[in-house]
Amino acid sequence: MQIITEKKFYKNIMAITIPIALQNLITFATSMMDTIMLGRADDTGVFLSASSLANQPFFILSLVCFGLAGAATVLSAQYWGKRDTKSIRSIISIILKAAFVISLLMELAVLIFPRFVMGMYSNNSDIIDAGVSYLRIIGFAYVLFGLSNTMICCIRSIELVKISVVVNITSFLTNVFLNWVLIFGNLGAPAMGIRGAAIATLAARIMEFIITFTYIFVIDKRLNFRPKHLFLFNKIFASDLLKHGLPVFINEVMWSIAISIQAAVLGHITYSAGDPVAANSIASMVQQLSTVVIFGIANASAIIIGKSIGSGNLERAQLEARTLKYLSYVVGVIACVVILILKNFVIEFYTIPNETKVLANQLMIAIAFITIFVSISSTSIVGILRGGGDTRFCLAVELITLWFVATPLALAGAFLKFPVPAVLILMKIDEPAKGIISVIRINSGKWIKSLARDFGREERL
Repeated sequence: MQIITEKKFYKNIMAITIPIALQNLITFATSMMDTIMLGRADDTGVFLSASSLANQPFFILSLVCFGLAGAATVLSAQYWGKRDTKSIRSIISIILKAAFVISLLMELAVLIFPRFVMGMYSNNSDIIDAGVSYLRIIGFAYVLFGLSNTMICCIRSIELVKISVVVNITSFLTNVFLNWVLIFGNLGAPAMGIRGAAIATLAARIMEFIITFTYIFVIDKRLNFRPKHLFLFNKIFASDLLKHGLPVFINEVMWSIAISIQAAVLGHITYSAGDPVAANSIASMVQQLSTVVIFGIANASAIIIGKSIGSGNLERAQLEARTLKYLSYVVGVIACVVILILKNFVIEFYTIPNETKVLANQLMIAIAFITIFVSISSTSIVGILRGGGDTRFCLAVELITLWFVATPLALAGAFLKFPVPAVLILMKIDEPAKGIISVIRINSGKWIKSLARDFGREERL
C-alpha cells in the first residue's frame, strides 16, 4: 500500500483543512446557539421547528453558493497550479454574477411568498406562522450571503483560507450576542423570540459581507481582485465553466433540493411520539460538529489534487488521491466515535419533551455510523474526483444514488409509517452507495482530466 509519508504533504493538508474546519465549526456553533436559545425561549419546540424549516431555503442557497464556488474551483485550482491569477479573476467574476442573480431571485421568493414556502415544509399552523415571521426578516440576508459566501468559497482554490475564520468569528459573536439580547429581551430590549433570532442572523450576514469584500477589494494582494474585475466576462471561461463546472453546480442544487424534500418528509410525519423535526435538528447539529474536519479535508483534497494536475504532475496527483482515500477511512471512524460520545451531553442542553429527546438519541446513533461513509464519499467526490476534473461522473453518481435510491425509499418509509430512525437511514442510504462507487472510480485512474488552458498573455485579456 503506497501512500505519501513526507511531512510536508500533511502540513499542506492541515494548512488548508484547519481554517476551513474552523469556519465550519464556527458556522456549526452559530447554528447550535440559535437552536439552544430558541429551545430555551419556547419549551413547546415550535420556535425550534419553525426556524429549522424556515432555514431550508437558506440551506438551499448555501449549497447553491457552494456549487457555484465548486464549479469555479474545478478550473481555478488547476490554474492556480500554473499561477495564472488573471484567469482565476475572470472565472470568479462570472461566478459572482451568477450568485447575485440566483440569490436575488430566492430573496424575492421568500419575502413575497413566505407562507407558501413554509407550507411546503409543514402542515402545523403554529410552526408556519412562526416561520413566516422569521422569513420576512432573514430574507433580506440572501443576496449579501450569496455574494460573500461564494467569494469566500472561491478563494479557497488559491489557498486563501484564513480570512474565512475572521469572517466567521465576527459573525458568530455578532449573532450570539444579538440572540441573547433580542430573543430573551436583555439589556432593555423587547423579548422578540424567533423574530429576534432572525434580526440577529441578518446583522451577522451584513458583517460577513462588509468584512469579506473589504478584504478582497482593499487588503488581499494574492488574487488582486478589484471592483473593476466584477465586470469581467470571458467567453472561453464561460464555456469551460458550463462544460466542467455546471455538473458541480447541478450536483449541489439537486442535492440541496433532495435534502430539503427529505426535511419536508420529516415535517409531515405525524405518527411519531417525539417531534421528528426538532429531533433531527439536534442530531444534525452533532453530525455537523463531527464532520467539520471531514469537509475541511474534502475541500483541501480538491485544491491539492487540482494544483498537482494543473502543474502537470499527474503521477503525484494519483499518489495524493490514494493517500487521501485512506485518510478518509480513518477520519470517518473518528467522527463516528465523536458522535456517540457527545450525543447524550448535547441532548441535555435542550428543554424539549422526553419523547423528542429519546428520538434524537436514536437518530444520532444512526447518523454516527452513516458518518463513516460521509467521510469516504465527501473526500472522494467533493475532493479527489472534482479536483481531478471528473465532474460528470460525480454528477451521475450523486443524482442516481440520491434521487433514484435514497429519496424514494425515504418517501416509501414515511408512507408505510416506518420508525423515524429507519426513515432517516433510508434517507442517507446514498452515502455508502456513492462512497463505494467513487472509491472504485479512484482506483481505476480514469478520473484525471487536465482542464486548464495554456494562454498567451494577449489571449487572457
